[in-house]
Amino acid sequence: METMGVRCRDGVWRRLAAVLCVPVAVVSLLVGCGRDDPLNEPAERFEMVEIDQGRAVRLSAAEVTGGELVALHLREPESDAPVWESRIAERDGRLQTVRLGATRGEVLGKRPGPALAGSERQELKRLLEETVLLPDEAAREVADTKKGEVATAMELERRNGDPVWTIGVLGVTDESVTVNVVDARTGEVLERRPA
Repeated sequence: METMGVRCRDGVWRRLAAVLCVPVAVVSLLVGCGRDDPLNEPAERFEMVEIDQGRAVRLSAAEVTGGELVALHLREPESDAPVWESRIAERDGRLQTVRLGATRGEVLGKRPGPALAGSERQELKRLLEETVLLPDEAAREVADTKKGEVATAMELERRNGDPVWTIGVLGVTDESVTVNVVDARTGEVLERRPA
């Protein structure tokens, strides 16, 4: 019975990751769904991004009553109109997609997110209940702003049964890209690797 439960839970998270448009591939975490741009983007391409990820988290979550962030991605940072796109979980586990302008923080749109089955919503609610570390706190654990590092993507996931934040960090000055896994209960950095 236990093995079946584990398989079922793993299947739920595979479907949830696909639904959230965050493929398992680390590269996709950083470049987002459907982007063909190379990973390393020069610093001047980020000139229009004035709303940092911490503020984007707060503004996005505020758009959904009682909402909690489960994923955030910076889209089109090289354009004149960069966008933060987030997935916010409602209290009942339903998802909302919120788009914010990364220049002024204005809400560009809000729509229902991908539909999750009842069991997937329940699993998402359990994951959020187990999470202690807020997303912007997790990003601060891994992105050194003094060195010009910027968190450009984050997602709440389950790894080996535990909640973790997977965070993509771009070193704007040296154009390095790092993927970090942070324990969502303790804040311990479990893994740090180049993308």
